Amino acid sequence: MAGQKTERILTGLLLLASLLFHGGLHAAQPPANWKADWDATQRAAEKEAKLVIYGPPGSDQQKLYTEIFHQAFPKIRVNYTPGRISEIISRIMAEQRAGMRQADLVLGGTDILLGTLKDKNLLQPIRPALVLPEVVDHNAWFKGKLWFADSEDKFVAMWRAVPYTAACINTNLVKPGELKSYWDLLQPKWKGKIVSQDLRIGSARNQMYTVYFRKDLGPEYLKRLYGEMDVTLSRNLPQIADWLAGGKYAIAIGGVDCDDLAAKGLPVLPIHFEGIAAVGAGTDPASWLASSPNVNTAKVFLNWILSRDGQSQFQKLTRENSLRTDIGKDGIPPYYVLDPKKEYLFTGLEEHKDKINEFRPWLETLVGKKSP
Repeated sequence: MAGQKTERILTGLLLLASLLFHGGLHAAQPPANWKADWDATQRAAEKEAKLVIYGPPGSDQQKLYTEIFHQAFPKIRVNYTPGRISEIISRIMAEQRAGMRQADLVLGGTDILLGTLKDKNLLQPIRPALVLPEVVDHNAWFKGKLWFADSEDKFVAMWRAVPYTAACINTNLVKPGELKSYWDLLQPKWKGKIVSQDLRIGSARNQMYTVYFRKDLGPEYLKRLYGEMDVTLSRNLPQIADWLAGGKYAIAIGGVDCDDLAAKGLPVLPIHFEGIAAVGAGTDPASWLASSPNVNTAKVFLNWILSRDGQSQFQKLTRENSLRTDIGKDGIPPYYVLDPKKEYLFTGLEEHKDKINEFRPWLETLVGKKSP
């Protein structure tokens, strides 16, 4: 009897440890007084009546974060300043030096949010501000967790999942189905017919890190691809798109928006290979400045954008996949809807950021003599 009781206790402790390790208890349980807290926050937000966001210049995103949010909360006006993230960071740093408290939220790529704002202790945690049960319910999210890019799991919230296209092909030069794996890119017939985004910039670096990480590909594959295939490099993505669509090159690697080109009726097609795929976080990850002057409107926005309504509106406008799994995926290309049974490498996470930075010098040795 004593042995059975001990076994039950141990089993219970193991279950509890497992839940805590995976964030189950933390993520699934809203604060006990969440409704009163939420109502009070909304009343205080209506008095502030203003929210200042610095973020990406995409028209769909601007509409979502201003017009659509305002429809949900008519008494809150959003002052949205779009721009390149490097310019936004420079502006924030200047404001910080001057002691100005203007921006509340900063949306952008995780590399710079983590490497600048978080590293300089300019952020406050987002997770404690999330009170809506549908937001903190771990069952509503991919892989059963609310996603943050930072190692502390609380500063940089993520809601977009962007699997990188392995390659983009000109369908007049490459037959659909002709390329079945990364190794097919090494066929002699493609020598001199591949163009790549310069690996020292953009998403191509993250994509190649995943290739390097894969045991079935690794560094030897990359050495062959960039050492034997006479790959042309360019930092100009529109130029790469023109070259590919015009037939100057048969295959493009890197950050070319292949889906957009195909939607315009150009003879291109995105290619996705089996195995671990690189997944980016896009330009939407959110950070909350410690100097935020409109604390309550920021809380309302963060809860709304991560809610079912916020994420449904996000998918509808951007046609990108949300990490919420309890909303419909109509209109999202099937490949971009992540499969919970597959393995992905989220390059926007802080745990990979440091490894990618360590990987960069090795990668640059492959292209150092191939600068355009």
